[in-house]
Formats: sequence, structure tokens, C-alpha cells
Amino acid sequence: MLLCVALVPAIVTAWIQPDGRKPAWTRAAVEEIAVGKAGNPGPGVIWVDARTGAAFNLKHVPGALSLNEENWEALLPGFVAAWRPGARIVVYCDDQQCDRSQDVAARLQRELQVGNLYVLKGGWAAWLGTQKP
Repeated sequence: MLLCVALVPAIVTAWIQPDGRKPAWTRAAVEEIAVGKAGNPGPGVIWVDARTGAAFNLKHVPGALSLNEENWEALLPGFVAAWRPGARIVVYCDDQQCDRSQDVAARLQRELQVGNLYVLKGGWAAWLGTQKP
């Protein structure tokens, strides 16, 4: 009985996130890919920056497209214009703890049935770590 009493507030607390995100256990995870295996942006590989517009404007992977939840409707046509069947899609956000890339990737899967879709393991921070000074 005590376990049941403690379980209800725990579930409610997990469900109501302070930053408005859904808990990780409610989302299907998109497969991660390492920077070295992702490929360079180009016709066969589309990089998608799921960070805020301000972060994207400051700096991003060269050739990446901006697509985030906040401006989904406005940014989606740019993605659709660049997408080609069979192209690898690599979505990234700030770092390993960032959920934005998983959210954007899941939405691309759900709404557009995009395949060959990956989330960059380690995100922007991992990509920066591979760049030579």
C-alpha cells in the first residue's frame, strides 16, 4: 500500500517536467550516429540543427538546415525542399543531454515518414570536438 501511495506522486512528477519536455520514457528513441560515421553535409546527407534559431544563427554545422519545434511550420518547407529519398538525415542539438534532436527526429518520422534518420551522438558539442583549431 505504501508503495502505491509513493508511486502516484512519482509518476506525476516524472510526467510534469519543469522545462515542458515529455519524459524520456514516453518517446521512442531514434538511433544515434557518431560524428565520424555521419558523413558531410551534401546531397546524400542532410544535417538538421534542432537548436534554437539564435544558436543556429550564431554558429552551426556548415550546410546544416535549421528545424526546431518552436518554428516548425516556418522551417519545415526548407527541409522538404532539401530532402531527397534515400538521403541520410542527421539531427543534432547542443549535447548528449539535449532532447531537442530526438524530438525533431521523432516528429520527422511521425509526420513525414522520413527514413534513414539519425540523431548525432553528443550533438553540437561532439561535432565541435572534431574540428581543428
